[in-house]
Amino acid sequence: MACIKRVDRSAFVAMAPNAPFMAAGTMAGAVDLSFSSSADLEIFELDFHSNDRELKPIGQCPSSERFNRLAWGSYGSGSEEFPYGLIAGGLVDGNVGLWNPLSLIRSEHNESAHVRHLSKHKGPVRALEFNVISINQLASGADDGTVCIWDLANPSEPSQFLKGTGSFTQGEISSVSWNREFQHVLASTSYNGTSVIWDVNNEKVITGFKNSESNNTVKGPIRCSVLQWDPDNCNQIMVASDEDSSLTVKLLDIRYPQSPVRTFVGHQRGVTAMECCPSDSLYLLTCARDNRTICWNTKTSEIVAELPSVNNWNFDVHWHPKIPGVISASSIDGKIGIYNIEGCSSSGSDENSQVSAPLTAPKWWKRPVGASFGFGGKLVSFNSNLPGASEVFLHNMATEQSLVNRITKFEAEIDNGEKTSLKSFCVKKSEETESEEEKETWGLLRIMLEEDGTAKTKLRIHLGFSLPSEDQNVNEPHAIYSSENVKETQHIPEESSDPLFDDAIQRSLIVGDYKEAVAQCLSANKMADALVIASVGGTTLWESTRDKYLRMSNVPYMKVISAMVNNDLMSLVHTRPPKLWKETLALICTFAQGDEWISLCDALASNLMSAGFTLAATLCYICAGNIDKTVDIWSRSLEKESAGKSYSERVQDLMEKTLVLALATGNKRFSACLSKLFESYAEILASQGLLATAMKFFKVLDFSPEFLPHQTQTVPQPSSTPAPATNAQLSKTTLNPNSLGQFHPQRLIMGPRLFTRAENSTYNAPQGPGSHGSNLSQPGLYIKSKIPQTVAPPLVELMVPAEEVALQPASPAPVASPPTVQTADTSNVPAHQKPIVATLMRLFKETSEGLGGSRANPAKKREIEDNSRKLGALFSKLNNGDISKNASDKLAQLCQALDKHDFGEGLHIQLLMTTTEWDECNFWLSTLKRMIKGRQNVR
Repeated sequence: MACIKRVDRSAFVAMAPNAPFMAAGTMAGAVDLSFSSSADLEIFELDFHSNDRELKPIGQCPSSERFNRLAWGSYGSGSEEFPYGLIAGGLVDGNVGLWNPLSLIRSEHNESAHVRHLSKHKGPVRALEFNVISINQLASGADDGTVCIWDLANPSEPSQFLKGTGSFTQGEISSVSWNREFQHVLASTSYNGTSVIWDVNNEKVITGFKNSESNNTVKGPIRCSVLQWDPDNCNQIMVASDEDSSLTVKLLDIRYPQSPVRTFVGHQRGVTAMECCPSDSLYLLTCARDNRTICWNTKTSEIVAELPSVNNWNFDVHWHPKIPGVISASSIDGKIGIYNIEGCSSSGSDENSQVSAPLTAPKWWKRPVGASFGFGGKLVSFNSNLPGASEVFLHNMATEQSLVNRITKFEAEIDNGEKTSLKSFCVKKSEETESEEEKETWGLLRIMLEEDGTAKTKLRIHLGFSLPSEDQNVNEPHAIYSSENVKETQHIPEESSDPLFDDAIQRSLIVGDYKEAVAQCLSANKMADALVIASVGGTTLWESTRDKYLRMSNVPYMKVISAMVNNDLMSLVHTRPPKLWKETLALICTFAQGDEWISLCDALASNLMSAGFTLAATLCYICAGNIDKTVDIWSRSLEKESAGKSYSERVQDLMEKTLVLALATGNKRFSACLSKLFESYAEILASQGLLATAMKFFKVLDFSPEFLPHQTQTVPQPSSTPAPATNAQLSKTTLNPNSLGQFHPQRLIMGPRLFTRAENSTYNAPQGPGSHGSNLSQPGLYIKSKIPQTVAPPLVELMVPAEEVALQPASPAPVASPPTVQTADTSNVPAHQKPIVATLMRLFKETSEGLGGSRANPAKKREIEDNSRKLGALFSKLNNGDISKNASDKLAQLCQALDKHDFGEGLHIQLLMTTTEWDECNFWLSTLKRMIKGRQNVR
């Protein structure tokens, strides 16, 4: 509905420049139903939230005379006296009245709102306009052919008085307009058809012209009713006439006024009012005696929209200065309508007509400002109101500054990769935390960073078991019973003896039957005697006797001796009570050999988990270097509130321990589940603008998360050592993944027998420029340098610094080839997804043949190879179950369309996936579109 508000008044209108108000002054010559001759100035509030279509006055005061024109200026705006500016009215008696709208708004009837009269003209004032640049200036024109310039700071007399002479003599002044660029230039026009451009400061005529249709000798000169400067061109002005013999609005260049730049043809009778849109100079509003009110495109002269038809013509129209698209129109039949130009059609149909879009989008539909979040904690914004409107601004956004500070400090702690620094970090974390579990965890991680040969000893001491020589202050039970504390006895008392038993033993010994002698001692429960006799009876007898003794003994420590003698620590791990886990772990520290350490710690941890000893199990998994199991236990606390910490802070707690554990063990082989957790951490870092830090940490863990761009995963291998980089090359922003850190096999390594899986690991670290052959498979990492956070690494060119290239071997180790259509493993693809593989393989074959296959030129071959590689990656995801249900379902629908040769539907589904599954499927979606289009061309 175009008309949104209305007032039953015959009045001229003025809109407040900075407030939602409208002023209405009683029109001169209008007669109401009561034949009243009174005149009023009223204020209406433009409340568009109200459903009431009738506007009610919120202030009113009488006027000495009726109005020929009304204007509202911003002079004094913001001050206590005139916060809403001033209202000026051109009156019938030749005066210009000034009113304070604040006084009208405060009281419904307030005669004190009238400020003063400006008196100079000798006839009715029909032209009135405030200077939009020098807001203290007001121009008025009257029937006496004079124009007055009033300085509102000193309004007692006009500051300038303008009256044309000779060929520039004007009759009744009908309209005045200030130039929008030069504040001292004013245009005036009159009913005698003469228009004059004034230099106000010097009270001189710059130029003038007559209406080109004014030479009709029969009718006389054709008068001009209204003029207005073009807001976009200070040399062009629009002029119109209210006479029916002059139906066009002309856009004139004041330098060549006889040849209109543009004419606006559409009205059937004379034009009574005109105004350019303050929100978009592309639009011009005119009204005429043909009852039409038209909105024009000033650049094309086309009609953009038209107000609904009325019973009589409008004599006054205005755009709202602050609310785009809202206009007022005062009609001769006593009604003021408030319209939304966007609700008007281009054909002037009734109010129930549907909205038709303008030919060109208005400026108020365009974004004056805008912002969008980007990857890596970036915010891009623009502001079209700034002088450099073509500029966009890139901001780093950190929503959790405390977390960023913590991450930055952690990065600095581990930046050089030295064990001393890492141990200091563990000590500090242990001192900062109030949790006993955390203290125990960080204490153990510090021990894992000790040098080979001392770590086991320090772990045993940490568990509470030490020799006097290792710790003089430790008061251990075994120290009480050491050999230094036991006094030698002079003799051992003789036991009572059975003569028959003694005689039997002696007979067996005389004949050398040690086995029988031992058997008789065992029968008599003389274990010491049996062991002594067995010691001289040979290895077999000794071992069998010892084993029988160990089986018969009920003393707890003898079970330890049994495990040591039989080299069966695993049975000890499975049989000892869980509450004695520290003793068990200390025993493993003392007696485990080689690879036994890892398996024994894993087994002990598993038993402890089953028994509910979670912390103890975690510590044992740490000792085993089992990052997957350790982090799995730590991860369970992520969803639990902890000391008021946010989720991101809890993730940071977890990752600090994980990264230190990874550095200490050199273990970089992680499960898929754990890799997802690391990727979540990377997303947190990236969301805080720490993308380079994320890449650095994941270089420590030696794998590339899926969220990082594909370019960072493939580094070109030079066939030979290139020449040193030039200055121009070095000035370019570069990224070499190996510059984030280099492997040092002698750092962060605990040795082959403790806390490392390096000896038996089947994991091979990827090779790349700057690598040193087999050293990459060794644990330990040294982070060499920081990357500035302002550089977004994925977007820059991949280059290899010359000083690093020089260290590369002539024949670097080959990188594993990515899967292709021919090599991708599809054996584990679920049955319901196998048709996807079959359809896409057929599509690849058909498009490859269309490109020429093996006979294709080099460019076509590269396209075929790229298609094969991208589909191979998709097949691998299907095989590994690494694709979401939504993506796989849409992919299945797409393949069904291809099977039916409905390539249009296939492209439609592909387009849909680019908007809904782009993050997951972007690597191969574009290739799929290219192949479908290629298949369309193969008929």
